[in-house]
Amino acid sequence: MSLDFLTGEWRRLLVDTLVVLIGVLAALVLNNIREDIAAERAARGATSRLVQEVAQNAQELRNTREVVGRRISKLRKLREELPADRSLKDLMGQFHGYWVVELSASSWEYLSRSALANSVDPNLLQEAFALYKANRRFDQLNGQIQGFVYSEAFVSPGKAATAVDISEAIMWQQLRWSKELLPQYEQFLERYSRQEEKAGAEVAVK
Repeated sequence: MSLDFLTGEWRRLLVDTLVVLIGVLAALVLNNIREDIAAERAARGATSRLVQEVAQNAQELRNTREVVGRRISKLRKLREELPADRSLKDLMGQFHGYWVVELSASSWEYLSRSALANSVDPNLLQEAFALYKANRRFDQLNGQIQGFVYSEAFVSPGKAATAVDISEAIMWQQLRWSKELLPQYEQFLERYSRQEEKAGAEVAVK
């Protein structure tokens, strides 16, 4: 077997090996590109759902501001003509009871705990974190409302005036927090709703 033959055989083997390696590398690169595209689409979808959830929560805060304001007025009117022989439980219909602020968090919980967060604008995540952290105050207040309606002050006729004071304090807290938080929600939506619309338009063009 001549040296020229060996050289030719090795050359063909080297070329074949290189062709296989290039094919494998190309397949890996293409697969990575596909995974990146899929992750980007998934992150865009999760972000879109988050923005929609923030919009729903903003509407809940608007509803809270309006409804609670009216109920505070009714509660104050009730205080002026408070019967001595009836509990606040008996009189709930006159001020329509308590408004429970229900702010959704499922989209945020999913995105913040998912690897998709790595593909999302960090500024959006930081601002959303601040919003949802503030939301927890309403959860605590809702728990206080639930505990109050089972309290002695709520069901005792002799403590109706105290119950009205407590109720008004709770409602004022709901109203203050709603007014404080709503502008932050609106700023978030002003900034990121436009980004979502722009991203959607770019996808449609593609």
